[in-house]
Formats: sequence, structure tokens, C-alpha cells
Amino acid sequence: MIVLFLCLCLVIVVYDILFRRVPNSVLLSALFVHIGYMLILGHGIGGIDVSQSLIGAGVGLLIFIPLYALRAMGAGDVKFIAVLGALLGLKYLAIAWLIGSALAGLHAIVFYASQAWVGAIPSGLYRAMQDMAESGVVQRMMRARQGRKGIPYAAYLAIGAASTLLMM
Repeated sequence: MIVLFLCLCLVIVVYDILFRRVPNSVLLSALFVHIGYMLILGHGIGGIDVSQSLIGAGVGLLIFIPLYALRAMGAGDVKFIAVLGALLGLKYLAIAWLIGSALAGLHAIVFYASQAWVGAIPSGLYRAMQDMAESGVVQRMMRARQGRKGIPYAAYLAIGAASTLLMM
């Protein structure tokens, strides 16, 4: 189950960074595997029981739905935090959330600070960055994002969750 969980985290990281999406099919698959695992063994990852799983999912939803309503995060981020809550339970969800939020905050700081530094980039490096941005691969990725922008929060949550799992 740990290998599957780490694969889930890897898929979320890749999708969110490249496309700013969290596929519902991946989240539903993770939930079904988790439910099956709990039915067979009687517990989930780290020994959590059904009540811990439900509390984790519920708290994740309750805390993050208002942020979605305020447009502070996307629906995929909210669904992913609920799935993480179901898989990890509240205790480990909190740790994963702290790690993921710290990483997302660092991303925001670097992004906004880099806007001030654009003028300091050497012209050759700046041209190379522009050429890369105009490349076919980057253009296809940007079209696949369909205008979605922002910090890939689910990716950072997935990194936090994988780190948490490895600490268990």
C-alpha cells in the first residue's frame, strides 16, 4: 500500500505541476484502493481505522471548502486534501498539510521575488528563457492548462504527504 500511496503522490505532483489539474479518476481510484485495503486488513496506512479515515476526510473538506469558495485554491486541491485525510487520518494529514503549505509558501515567495529580479537577469539567459517558453513542448503544456494559473498546491501537499508517510 505504501508503494501505491507514493505512486499516487508522484502522479499528483506531475499532473499539478504540468497541467495545474488533479484528475478525479486518480483520486477515486485511490479511495477505492483504500476502502478495499481497509476491508481486507481492517485498517489503513499507519493503522488508522474507519473513524480516523472519515474524520481526516471530513476535516480536510471543512477547512478547505471555504478557501475554494474564496477562490484561494482550486477544487482539485480540496478534493485531494480530503482524499489525503481519508488515507492518512487527521494526525498525519496535519503534518502533510504543514509541510505542503510551507513548500507552497516558499514557491510564492520565490515567484513574487523573482518578478522584481527580472531586470537583473543577464540578457543571454533571458533570451534562452524566452526561447524555452516559446518551444513547442512548453506551448502544448500551456494549452493543456487551459488558462489555469497559480501555485501547484496539490503537488506540494503530495510531497508533504509522501514525506509524512516516510516518517511514519
